[in-house]
Amino acid sequence: MFRPFVLWLIWQNECTRQRYHIGNLVHNEDKYVFYYNKIRRRRGLLEAIENGYQPHLAFRDIDKTYISDKLFGPFARRLPDHRRPDFQEILRTHGLSNDYTEMDLLRVTGGRLATDSYEFVAPIYVYGNYFDFNFYIAGWKYYEGEQIVGQLKIGEKVQFQLEPDNVHDSKAVIVLTSEGRKLGYIPAFYSEFMFQLIKKRGDFEAKIHSIQLEALPQLKVNVSVCGILPPFLRNINLDIVHDIPLETV
Repeated sequence: MFRPFVLWLIWQNECTRQRYHIGNLVHNEDKYVFYYNKIRRRRGLLEAIENGYQPHLAFRDIDKTYISDKLFGPFARRLPDHRRPDFQEILRTHGLSNDYTEMDLLRVTGGRLATDSYEFVAPIYVYGNYFDFNFYIAGWKYYEGEQIVGQLKIGEKVQFQLEPDNVHDSKAVIVLTSEGRKLGYIPAFYSEFMFQLIKKRGDFEAKIHSIQLEALPQLKVNVSVCGILPPFLRNINLDIVHDIPLETV
């Protein structure tokens, strides 16, 4: 069965630097769908609104499901122009071939602009009893990563550590090298899932997926996580399963 390509839309509060999962962009065969995510409780839309978020000017109605035959203009404008002299280098840097899709490009670049605080990230995907997701290490420039980034290797295992006493986030999860050097944190919109999994001693593996030495600090090191989805997480309202037909959104 065809599975929709889903990206989470993230908004960052510029004052607190906290990030929130506010909506979902879905590409299902020949349709693009965008809708605000009102289900998620923690670090979701409603919490973002409480902390100053106002709906995007092009998507003002938080109760509406927006559908288009092509990628919505406000999102398409976030992609690098294919006429740029360095466009092929952008594709190579992000591991894309010339048959990339707009959703592929939005996923790897995040669709970030200097003029606002939005970005797209990959969701936590679930395949039967298994899950996987990728993330860029949050807070990279504040810890030991910059000192040892030259020593890190793609495929190297990393470990996670709970930090329940964190005053900013009681579900915070630290990212450490196998030797215990602190690299930063799992982004907050993924951390509750991993917090619950680690607390219950779930089965997973985390490795360094990519390293971009010249990238911005928040985009230097990407980590991939895969594991078995335990029964206790299958019914928790964490918005992790995205195998959904278009008509249900």
